[in-house]
Order: sequence, then structure tokens, then C-alpha cells
Amino acid sequence: MRRIALLALAVAAVALIPASSAFAINSVQKFSASVSPAKAGTKKKPTAVTLKVRPYFDDISADSAAPFATTFANVFFDKNLVFNGAKFPQCANAKVLSAASSCPSGSKVGKGTAAGVALGLTENLTVTIYNGPGGKAVELLVDGTSPLAIHSVIEGKLTKQTGQFGYLLKVPVPADLQQPAPGAIATLTDFNTTIKASITKKGKKTPYIGLAGCTAKKLNFGYTGEYTDGTTGQQVVVNQACK
Repeated sequence: MRRIALLALAVAAVALIPASSAFAINSVQKFSASVSPAKAGTKKKPTAVTLKVRPYFDDISADSAAPFATTFANVFFDKNLVFNGAKFPQCANAKVLSAASSCPSGSKVGKGTAAGVALGLTENLTVTIYNGPGGKAVELLVDGTSPLAIHSVIEGKLTKQTGQFGYLLKVPVPADLQQPAPGAIATLTDFNTTIKASITKKGKKTPYIGLAGCTAKKLNFGYTGEYTDGTTGQQVVVNQACK
């Protein structure tokens, strides 16, 4: 009886070991980011820029036996970028979800496309980006029609950083997008977005994103994904020449 009890305890202990200690994803995370134009202005007058950001996977077949979803997307931006969201009209998460057409004029700041794969099927999505509360968040409205009807908002929050980067946009992926149907783990394979917006008040034009400098003639961008197996992917860092 004592041996049986010890065996039962051992089995229970194994069951309690987190999945992250057993495996990590094998697919290679890719990332691209850039601003245009890459010609810096000054702190008083930053150059208005278009920001493009794209985390993606070329191939996820290496994880076909153990599908994974992204739980958090962490996007890092160069310290010379200036974010003026606080000066723009804002639209809260709930309104974007229920009635995006009623969001204030000027709160829509970007767009894009995305794709996810679950059970071998690909869902193509449109992305519409709104300036969130306090100008320190973005509301990412994602819509898809096939194979599932998807209408969801992902809120990313922007915080200041020190060191190599100046800002972090942390984006938690909602549970219903990680698993849109029972037993269907959705792998986010592409999230390609472009942000470009400006407002004019009293004759002064303000860009949503500006470029105020060019340290060492390059801009630094980075991406790290966090996944449902409990692991964090290796940070992918890309650079862009600037002047």
C-alpha cells in the first residue's frame, strides 16, 4: 500500500509541473518595423512619420504536433520616436467594439491585416487602429468572416522604457482569439499594421508619431512574443538607417 501511495504522489507531482518546463515553440519568429521618412526633426519639431510594424511567422509546421497561441505581443520602439496620442481624440475599448463608427473623428490612426491558423484553416482579418484612453493605448479592432465570424478588440498599452529602446507597446491577446473554438488553438501568423495620422488645431499640424532624433544613425525596434506553452520567445531586433 505504501508503494502505491508513493507512486500516486509521484504521478500527481509530475502533473503539477508547468508545461513550459517541458517544451518551447520551434517555429522561428520574424519581425519587421520601420518609419518613413527616416529623416529626423528636432524635439521641438519632430518629423511626421508613418510607422509600419509586422511580427509574423513564415512557417509553423515545426509545431504542428503541439499548436501554440500568442498570449502577449511585446513591441519595442526607438527612443527617438515621439508619440502624441494624448493630443488626439480618443475612443475607449467598449465603444470600438460596439460602435466604432461613432468614435470621435480623428481617433482612427491606422489600419492593417492579420492572419491566424487553427486546425489547418487560415482566418484572414482586417485591423483598424484607434487611439485609446489617455493617448497611452491603441485599440486594435480585428474582424474576420471565415471560417469563423470574428469581431474583437485588442488593447495595447504604451509605456516608457530605458536602455536600447524608448517605449514598449504590450499587447495581451484575448482568450477568445487564442482559442476561438473548443479545441482550436489559433496561431497568430501575421499582424501587419501601418499607423499614420495627424490633426490640425489653430493652424498647427501635429503628427500621431514623430521622429525627433537619430542616435548613431540608426533606429532600433524589437519584438518578443509570449506563448501558451508558458515560454517567451527570443527577442528579434531590427535596425533602420536614419539621418
